[in-house]
Formats: sequence, C-alpha cells, structure tokens
Amino acid sequence: MLAAAMYSVAQEVPKAEVYAGYTFVRFYPSGVTNAFTANGGIGSFQYNFTSHFSFVAELGGVHNGRLSIGDLGSFSPDQTAFTYLFGPRVFFNKAGVVSPFVEVLFGGFHNSRSFFVPNDLLPVPILPVRGVTVTPGPIYTKFASTQNAFALATGLGVDIRLSRLISFRPIELDYLPTHFSPFNISGIPGTFNNTNWQQNLRYSTGINFRFGGAPPVPPTAACNVTPQELLPWAGPVNASVQTTNFNPRHDLDVSWTSTSGAVAGNGTAATIDTTNLSPGSYTVDAHVADPRQRNPNSATCTASFTVRQPQAPQVACSVSPSTVHPGDAVTVNVEASSPDESQLAKRTFNASAGALREGETTRGSQPGSFTTVATLDTANVPPGPVNINVGVTDVHGLSGSCVATANVIAEPVAVASETLISDCEFNNPRKLARVDNECKAVLDEVALRLQHEPNGKLVVVGCEEEKEDITVANVGALRAANAKTYLTGGEAKQQIDASRIEIRTNSGACGKRANFYFVPEGGTFTQKDTVIVDESILPADRSGAVAGATRRKKRK
Repeated sequence: MLAAAMYSVAQEVPKAEVYAGYTFVRFYPSGVTNAFTANGGIGSFQYNFTSHFSFVAELGGVHNGRLSIGDLGSFSPDQTAFTYLFGPRVFFNKAGVVSPFVEVLFGGFHNSRSFFVPNDLLPVPILPVRGVTVTPGPIYTKFASTQNAFALATGLGVDIRLSRLISFRPIELDYLPTHFSPFNISGIPGTFNNTNWQQNLRYSTGINFRFGGAPPVPPTAACNVTPQELLPWAGPVNASVQTTNFNPRHDLDVSWTSTSGAVAGNGTAATIDTTNLSPGSYTVDAHVADPRQRNPNSATCTASFTVRQPQAPQVACSVSPSTVHPGDAVTVNVEASSPDESQLAKRTFNASAGALREGETTRGSQPGSFTTVATLDTANVPPGPVNINVGVTDVHGLSGSCVATANVIAEPVAVASETLISDCEFNNPRKLARVDNECKAVLDEVALRLQHEPNGKLVVVGCEEEKEDITVANVGALRAANAKTYLTGGEAKQQIDASRIEIRTNSGACGKRANFYFVPEGGTFTQKDTVIVDESILPADRSGAVAGATRRKKRK
C-alpha cells in the first residue's frame, strides 16, 4: 500500500515549472552611497528531478532612478542590475498544497550605473578612473560604469498550489552578496562600493506555471468481509478496507454503512451484528476520504455477505424386527445430526403403546450428532401398529423428529392337521376300483361331514396291495378318483364341490382300500408317504376291470 501511495504522490509533481514574478533588491553598497532599493521582475525555469530535488535557471532585473550619495544629496542616477543564477532547489512536501523550499544559486551580476554631479562640486581637473566614463557638461558632469561580478543567492521560499497547473509563490527571500570593485572618483572618495563585497537582500513573489507529470492517480478502496457466509448467530461479520493511492502521511476519514444490521466502525475495520438478520444477502459499504487532499480525495467500496437459512436437526429411526408378537422386544435404532452443527438441547422418546426404554448413546464426531439404541417392550400390547416417535431440539429452538412403526400381531391359533374319518374296502375281483354299496354308505357319511363343515376339505388316499393284478395300472389312483366322483355327483347327488376334494395315492402297499382324511380350515395335510394324483392322465374307464376276467365271461 505504501509503495502505491508513493507512486501516486510522484505523479502529482510536475516535470518542469516556469516562474514569473515581481522582485526588489535592497542594496547595501557599503560606501558613501546610502542603501537603496531597486524594483523589477524575475523569471526562472525549474526542472524537477524528483519530488524533492530540482535544478533552477533564473534571470532577474531591477532598476532605480534616484540615489542618495552621502552628504552630496540626491542626484538623477540610473541604476540597472541583472542577475543570472543557476543551482539546486530542495523542496519539502512538494506533492502537498504548501511546499516550502531552500535554494543555493550561483552566477553573475551585471550592473550598469550612471549619475550626474554639478560641476561646482567636482575638483578640477577630474582625474580619469578605470572603467568609468566621464562626460563633462556645462552644468553637470556624467559619470557612468558597467561591471560584471560574481553573485550568490541563498535563501528560502514557499509555493502554494492553486491547481494542478498553477501555484502561487508569496515569498522568496534570498541573501544576495555581490563582488564589485570599488568605484571612487578623485575628490569624491568612497562614492560607491568602498569595499569589494556588498551585502544585499532580495525578495520576490509571483506565479508558477507547472508542466508535465501525469494527473494524480485516483485513490481506490477494496472491501473484504469475513466470513462471507454464516448463520445468524455465528456473527459478527468482520469487515476491512484496504486503500491505495492515498497520501500515507495523512489520516483518513472512513465511514461504514450496511443494508441491514448494526455497523460498528473503527477506522479501516468494522463489525456487523447479524443476530437479528433474516436469511438473505447483504452488503457493507466503506467511504474513505482524505480531508487534507484536493480532489480526487475519496473512494468507496462494497463487500457482500450471506446469512444462511438455519436447518433443523435431522433424525432417522428404524425398528428391528418390524413385526412381533405381544411380549417380544423391538430394537429401535436412532441416528441424529445437525446440518448447522448446533448443539442439541433435548431429545424425547415416545411410543404409542408398550414401554420404551432408551439405551446406550454414542456422541458423533460433529456437534449435534449422536446414535442411540432404544428397546420397546410389547408385553400386553394388543395387536396392531405401534408408533415410536423420536424428537430432538437444538439450542436455537429448531426441532426434528422421526417415526418408526412396529406391527404387533396375535399369536397364531393352533390348527389341527388332517384326521382319518373313515375308509372303505374295494373287494370286487373283476372291477378293482368299483365303489360298491358298502363304500357308498361310507361316502354318504363323509359327505355329511363335509356339508356340516363347509370350510374344511377332504383328502382321499387310494391304496393297493402289493400283489394286486398287474394288468390294471394305477389301481390306487382309480379308487381315489371314483370316490371323489361319487361325492361330487354320484347316485346320492351329494354335490360336494370338487375343489374341496384332493386325491392322492400311497407310495406303499396299504391294502385294497381308500382312506378319507378331513382337513379343517387353516389345517394342512401332513402325510408324507402320499402323492397327488394328476387326474388328467387317468383312463376313461376308471372301473379297474381285470382283462382276464372279462374274457372268461365272454366264453360262457
């Protein structure tokens, strides 16, 4: 920042300056001639190497037309002097409004002088004097001389800047010693310059015209805020401003404003209270001004920050198992976290039925996070859903919750398996699967049982002996199928629904019979040595007729 400020200052210093003004010189000739003042003008050219060091070339001239010489009274003289001086000039605060300086200039002094003396005051004869021209007249004699001598001007002054192009010099005061040889006229000793050195003073005032140099670089300001995004309670926001191209030696005035929120500024730093700010975007502005600097002397900047929307705690819960019988325990797993990493103030565990007991809790790695395991006791809980509600609230009053549901179902009612309710024999030697009258009577009883218990079903297992006639295949399946046919639409017209009757065969030898098993509603058939019969593969003639018996009958 300091380097930038120095650069800006340097740009305000012009490269060259031309001065024009009024001057007068108070001469002290140190001879018979009394001290006198000569008025005139002065001009100079100044080249600025830096903001502090300059080189000056100066030309000035003064004139006085009336002198008083000792006791001789006043004459009608003509005194004209020119100075041509060169040398360094050192400035203090060149870039400022008021710029004092000191100077030491060296050069020459050209002096032309003449005067008239009444003839009756002059000795006769007048002896010639080197460098003096004597011109006699009827009443007056004119004496004239011209000399060049070394000159030194050392002194001080001050410039007041009026604009970038013009400054005013109210005073430039120098000690101006000169070195002229004595000028004596015989008979008028010490008329001028009784000694070789003359002690003079010079004063000047005028206008300075400034050239070159770029216009001053406008000052700038850059604003920063930390943090740029925050929650309302995470403030305050810290703001700062960095300036460039201001004069580093000047105290700056800094004012702060914000679109919302109380701003407390302290120079180039400020704080913004965000406690009561609603979520959204805001700006803070800084205005920087240099009261000691002319325009451009101010700069502004803006920085933005965002107040985030607070987020409630997040809670997730689950149950295991999700379906239980009364008295079974349910494990409730809970995970909670705070997106804003806010500490939690409280948590609640509730169940719509049963006894809920919180277990071991583990704190998470971030504020506001934890995991816990709770247990639900379902003793004496009636069948139905049980809702477990877990809620958490953080220190800022934001709440989150979760609900998990466990289903309590009644204990299953024990259902009896199949019951052997009857059986019938198939004793016809010619038709091995024929349902005879005795078997029909048994089936009539079975039909009554099915009618009285319409939700039950019947399983018919057809059997056969180990040494059954091998000429008839699937005898056991035919016996079971014929029994089913009688029950669904036989002579007795029982009209039992066929879907309630299942036919099977026994995988082993169990006699020439069919067994009838009643299976109640909800029950299952558990006989493992049976096989379901595919009725579609049974023959059209299901009587189980024996082939040899048929042929013998034909022969009779």
